[in-house]
Amino acid sequence: MRRLTYETLRDYLNERLAAHIALSSQDPQTNPVKLLAYDLSKKVEDREIAFRDIETFIKTLSDKAAVERAERLGDRSGLNKKDEISKDIQTLAEQRADTGFEAFKTWLETPAQGIVLTAHPTFSLSREIRDCLGTIADKSNKDRKKAIKAMEPLPYLPKRAPSLQEEHEDAQAAILRIQNALDDSYQIILGVARDKFPDQWTQLTPLLVSVYSWVGYDIDGRTDISWADAIRLRLQEKFQQLVRYAQKAETIAEAAKNSAAAGKTLKTLAEQLKAAQESAARDLALFNEDLNEPQNLVAAANNLTRSSPRRLLNLETTIALIETATNQTDDAQTRLALVSLKAQMRAFGLGTSRIHFRLNERHVVSALKSVFGISDKTTDSRTLLLRASQLTKNVTPNPVNFASLALEKSTAHQQMILTAQIHKYIDDTTPIRFLIAECEDSLIPLGMLYLARLYGVDKHMDISPLFETASALSNGGRIIEKMLSNEVYRDYVSQRGVLAIQTGFSDAGRFMGQIPATLAIERLHSHFARAMDKYGMKNVTSLIFNTHGEGLGRGGHPGTIKDRVDYAMSPWAIRQFEKRGQHVCHETSFQGGDGFMWFQTADLAQASVASLILARFADRSEAEDDLFYKEKDFSWDLFRTLQAEQESLYDDPNYVSVLGGLGQNMLIPTGSRAAKRAKTGGNFNPRQLRAIPHNAILQQFGAPANIFYGVGRAAALEPEKFQELLKNSPRAQSIFRLVQTTMERTNLSVLTAYGRLYDPGFWVSRALTGNEPFLAKRSLRVADTLIALPWRSQIMDLTNRLRMDVFDSVAAFKAADNEAEFANIETLQILHALRLAVLMKMMIIATELPAADDESTSQLNTLKRLQTFDIDGILSDLKERFPEHRAALEWTEELSEKTDLPVAPPGGFQHITEAVIKPLKRASDLVRQITVAITHHYDAFG
Repeated sequence: MRRLTYETLRDYLNERLAAHIALSSQDPQTNPVKLLAYDLSKKVEDREIAFRDIETFIKTLSDKAAVERAERLGDRSGLNKKDEISKDIQTLAEQRADTGFEAFKTWLETPAQGIVLTAHPTFSLSREIRDCLGTIADKSNKDRKKAIKAMEPLPYLPKRAPSLQEEHEDAQAAILRIQNALDDSYQIILGVARDKFPDQWTQLTPLLVSVYSWVGYDIDGRTDISWADAIRLRLQEKFQQLVRYAQKAETIAEAAKNSAAAGKTLKTLAEQLKAAQESAARDLALFNEDLNEPQNLVAAANNLTRSSPRRLLNLETTIALIETATNQTDDAQTRLALVSLKAQMRAFGLGTSRIHFRLNERHVVSALKSVFGISDKTTDSRTLLLRASQLTKNVTPNPVNFASLALEKSTAHQQMILTAQIHKYIDDTTPIRFLIAECEDSLIPLGMLYLARLYGVDKHMDISPLFETASALSNGGRIIEKMLSNEVYRDYVSQRGVLAIQTGFSDAGRFMGQIPATLAIERLHSHFARAMDKYGMKNVTSLIFNTHGEGLGRGGHPGTIKDRVDYAMSPWAIRQFEKRGQHVCHETSFQGGDGFMWFQTADLAQASVASLILARFADRSEAEDDLFYKEKDFSWDLFRTLQAEQESLYDDPNYVSVLGGLGQNMLIPTGSRAAKRAKTGGNFNPRQLRAIPHNAILQQFGAPANIFYGVGRAAALEPEKFQELLKNSPRAQSIFRLVQTTMERTNLSVLTAYGRLYDPGFWVSRALTGNEPFLAKRSLRVADTLIALPWRSQIMDLTNRLRMDVFDSVAAFKAADNEAEFANIETLQILHALRLAVLMKMMIIATELPAADDESTSQLNTLKRLQTFDIDGILSDLKERFPEHRAALEWTEELSEKTDLPVAPPGGFQHITEAVIKPLKRASDLVRQITVAITHHYDAFG
């Protein structure tokens, strides 16, 4: 039989797909993806197509999609217009300088935009592939073609999930590039300041952008990060940053030869930094030992807590030396370098970035239940809040040491002791943020303040409740007001000069749908502004960390950096603070390997950071004139309709089945954190599945319903008004561009094709055609295992529900823009057809197993388990039951009691290994390689 080459396979697939699409005009129930999958399946069974042909084809399609993804990244980040962005930074600085030195200084030294790196499990691509994509993103890069070529032999499928240490290394690599990129932007701004304020510019310390990371410090939903990990990672960061400071000091000293006094001061600075670097290396070496051994813990703790003239706990003396050297030289470049170094020290302290600790509300409740008298029926009742306030006001700090840390069993108490030890012995100046996930009442941040005072860290810690559940987002404004109405908490906020909150686009999307979550978060922003105004918090920064991700379903906007920033915190929302005279700092997250791609190369980081600065300081003067806010009643109706539709979808048992079965097992390991939260148990609940796998599963079925579902129903409320919003409202365009982009990648024929795979009628019909006589009995065996299962009907019923809404959505978008396109992406259809063909082959392979065997490895049970793609469990059980080789157990012959047959003869199950186990393993790899290829079309995993 003739084997298909890559070119002939490509042409064949394109031709057959086009033919099947053409049939749709004659039969509306025609499913091109399913028909193409069947064509492929027949070719596989006829041995015209082998697995290696499919694998080669998948890799080529995946590489092509990856290149297109990289090109989009280059455009979205601003990388492909670097010169223009640099000029825009200069223009921004010039405009601000026109306001006078004091106003310019206040602007430049007040953080207004934040970058937060998180390690959510999105490390679906290797470092090598991410490096290639970073190079490809730059259309002017001379190494671009080499990078495309270098990607060809690199495998997409990871052998395992990355470890916490590997995630930390990736985060640190991105942070280094961010630091350098910030320095580039600040150099442009300081250049303007030098021209405008020649006698004052060296007094400036730029701090427009803050940089945070929670990689290694986030224990929400996980139990695998110990206090020792956090100390070790923070010491690593301290050491790395001291190395950078020392290297920069030496470089500046070498360039400052025209001033002996400055050179001498800089030499002293470099020596001090190198001594601190050596001290940090010693601290780190001891904490790298196994601290479960008491003698190692004692040695590490005693070393870190002893007084040492070399160890730095803050950078005040080094900054004083920098200021002295600045005054000792007239060389402009040396002075610029010194001001830049001082700015880095102010921004990062004794670490590569500032850090976020994160735990869950339940940790706080558990820690304070007996102290505050919390019962199951009381949360933030007036009586309980009064009692908690009094206790918080009068609490006496507890002395703690490393024994306290090692022996503490309460998670919240341990994290507070950990914060205290970091503050006392690693960096006593740089503040730490404490995030509280799933926070739903005002008692929780007050409880955190109690713990902070109990361990003496309240003056150095910013408490940040995370509003992400439907309840928290609905009541967030009330919670913030209750926080501020509490005198004890209000005094703490005034003293810190910051009131921090966090919103969760990612997780809110799994609770109430992405678009309703976005609108609820915007509403929370405005309530925050009003509460700050009501309580006269004029000299307090409103710090809002909007946690979102890269995939469409996590608040990752498909547009530019500015689109991303404006989507997460709208110009209108920022105006609610500005018009009340309140300063707001807006932080956004970049999650895991996908998020770090924005900073994958020096040029990408430079473009992304500069674009973030420009986006934050864009003109918002007309934001409140947006039609979206003028038509408040209609906008509110849109929100309520979308929320109701999404919530009903999450309660649909068909939706639950799609998320809880086949989809989860088709995903690949992409991070060190589990797919489900640690507390989950009992029946599957889609709200308990983490946001990233939730979104990833929907992507893998071609139906990201948590973004687009309900829009059709909402648009139909008043079609003319909806169309007017799409045409004339920048905010509506921002929101619904996310929906439209998602729908361009949505193909419900893909979802129904998976339903047809589990339709016994398909397999019976395949047997009855007579076209595949050698396959007839096997097809009937597969059909027999499917008859009692509801998979097909559940998928078909869900698809019909989604289709009715999509019909209205498409009509609404096309009415607003007759050029709107929703054509199905050909490559995605082919990838799904390939996967379906491989899944068919896996089911056929399973019929080779013995019909009667033990429960887990019988033909019947293996076929049933394949219906949820439990392939890892299947392969493990088959290898145990049918080992390829088995040595004779000679000891059995030494028994006195004899039998007619050897008790354990040598042998094995070579046939089952070759005919079942190896092909199933190869096929499962192909399925998951397609998983990666599909993610490129969404610019992220999940």
